[in-house]
Amino acid sequence: MSTHVHGLRRALVAGAVIATLPGLLLTLTSYLFPLHILTALPVAVPLFLARRPTAFTRACAITGLFLLVWGLLGFLAGMFVFWPSALLLLLAAFADPRRRPVTAKVLGTAGGLVMAGLLTATALFAWRIHVAPAMAEPHTYRAVTDPDAFYDELGNHDAHLKRYGATSVTGTAHEDEHYLDVRFPDGLPEERRAALKREIENLPGVTRVDLCPVRDCG
Repeated sequence: MSTHVHGLRRALVAGAVIATLPGLLLTLTSYLFPLHILTALPVAVPLFLARRPTAFTRACAITGLFLLVWGLLGFLAGMFVFWPSALLLLLAAFADPRRRPVTAKVLGTAGGLVMAGLLTATALFAWRIHVAPAMAEPHTYRAVTDPDAFYDELGNHDAHLKRYGATSVTGTAHEDEHYLDVRFPDGLPEERRAALKREIENLPGVTRVDLCPVRDCG
């Protein structure tokens, strides 16, 4: 009997390692990122036990169950992103073609479906959150303004700019800067957009007006 873990089982664990990447990338700038890294590290442990089938099986089962429970306990901290890895590890624990050929084929297929679903979901998420907004044409002017204009004249600005094609005027603040976000319809003709921008520039307290990317202003 071979003392090496079958390639199918190692492939499932490798898939579990890959499945941790979308969640890690999602929290890359979060203060929770170190905790996510610590959670992801044990997923790779079975790969170092390729010559010890019994230890490999135990490591897959224990780590997979831990990630399932940890995903529930740390749900609000986003630990549920490791559930696909947990499922793949549990599949790897029992998908042994040498002992259970038919079961191994079923579990291997299930693992492939999990990976396909995860990759599809990741691609759709990246398209919707990053790619599509970056390609979309902006439909908001963002004007840097002083705090007095920001707080006191917002209603007047809204009424005035709607006569020039604006659909809404809202005030936002970031750190020490204050903005007027002026939205307009996608189909607003270019000359009317230019006129709207001029009106925004002429508002009291406005120092700069720029198109705001969709990823920042929606």
